[in-house]
Amino acid sequence: MIKTVIFVEGQTELIVTREFLLKYFEYNNIEIICLRLIADSNTQRAEHDFPNSLASYHFQIINVGNDKSVLSAIFKRKKYLVENNFSKIIGLRDMYSKEYKELSQIIEENLNNRFIKETNQLIRNFESEIDIKFHFAIMEIEAWLLGMHNIFEKYNANLNNKYIEEKLGFNLALEDPELLFYHPANEIQRILDLIGVKYNKSKSIVESIIDCVSKQEIVDLAESNKCASFRSFLNNLLPN
Repeated sequence: MIKTVIFVEGQTELIVTREFLLKYFEYNNIEIICLRLIADSNTQRAEHDFPNSLASYHFQIINVGNDKSVLSAIFKRKKYLVENNFSKIIGLRDMYSKEYKELSQIIEENLNNRFIKETNQLIRNFESEIDIKFHFAIMEIEAWLLGMHNIFEKYNANLNNKYIEEKLGFNLALEDPELLFYHPANEIQRILDLIGVKYNKSKSIVESIIDCVSKQEIVDLAESNKCASFRSFLNNLLPN
């Protein structure tokens, strides 16, 4: 069994990561255990498990509940992960954050690269027997959903690309959300506002949107020239 753990910043990232895995593996030969980090680096079971003790690929997804705590949570749990035979540790958080907003009100590639470089340096300075890879969704994980532009028409037939462009002025089939949207979650809200639905990041709304994603859309986005951070994350997430 190949064991991988993914530390994510919140519930949305946990749900999206879980569904990407299940859709990609087509619910076969995979086990997913979902946890929530609590005080003193302990965990408790969260919703969204997909048990399969006979699976070749075991994934553990841990919601740490704070974007700035993803890396420290990895460092604190490294010993446990080594002892329990995990072979890969992955971190995922949004680039958009309070710290980023204090430095810039627009997307800046140099600033993105600075955040990535500083994080990777901390990982290099941390001795670990397990490979650690850290990923920033640029600017938020919602950008990856915007990159899978057909899912909105699946969600509601009125939300086709032409209608969205007429009302909001951008064409999701052509644009790279990572380069266009400073706060991608707000753009999903604007899209759903067109049909009177609120995007409040609740479990129900995130699940209803991610249900519209298929394996083909995951593959298509990874093979496109959009959302480079998604391609990097997916390539690292999947077994070699």
